[in-house]
Amino acid sequence: MIPFIAVSFALALVPTIQAHMAPYHSSMWCLNGTSGQDNQNTNDAVNPLYMLPKSKWWMHANNNCDKFPPAPGKFLELPAGESFTVEIATNRAFTSYSYDGRFVGIFGDGQAHPELEDPAHSTCVTSPNLHTENATRATGTAFAISYNSNIEDVTMENLVTFTVRYHTPWKLLTTYDVPAGMPPCPDGGCICVWGWVASHCGEPNMYFLPYRCK
Repeated sequence: MIPFIAVSFALALVPTIQAHMAPYHSSMWCLNGTSGQDNQNTNDAVNPLYMLPKSKWWMHANNNCDKFPPAPGKFLELPAGESFTVEIATNRAFTSYSYDGRFVGIFGDGQAHPELEDPAHSTCVTSPNLHTENATRATGTAFAISYNSNIEDVTMENLVTFTVRYHTPWKLLTTYDVPAGMPPCPDGGCICVWGWVASHCGEPNMYFLPYRCK
């Protein structure tokens, strides 16, 4: 059982409970935030991209997320013919990549939300802000890959979507399938990007986050 003081601390982790979502993994850009320090309570990666020019939404450049690469040797592993899992959360604090996982929950805001287990849930879910009423209406998310090791070499023309997970984002743990014929990456790895466009229950925000993968 988590003591009361820990629960109180968890409630103070984010400035607002109605946050947005991003897949957390050690291979992501701005895992530690954009301050240059290791911020375990960062939500810089979840800031939605809305009504921005490409120069700002591409690789989440609007808040300099693209300037903070993952640590050397950290990759999102893509086993051909198998799957990989990420943690879609409102804040790094609610993932296993922060505070030793003390504030991890079933959903990405660190909570269990038993009311959301009802498939007939019919009001917009705002905590966490999933832009949907229930799992069946979640718009779906995808990963794309560029066979380039340098993020500066990635373009729309060399990015290819290779996996889609329908009815997401929803819960914290989200698994994506990797095609059996997935070609290997170069020695320096590839650049992957996660994308999501919310279609209702609020503004049609978009999300575009880079990861080092192989």
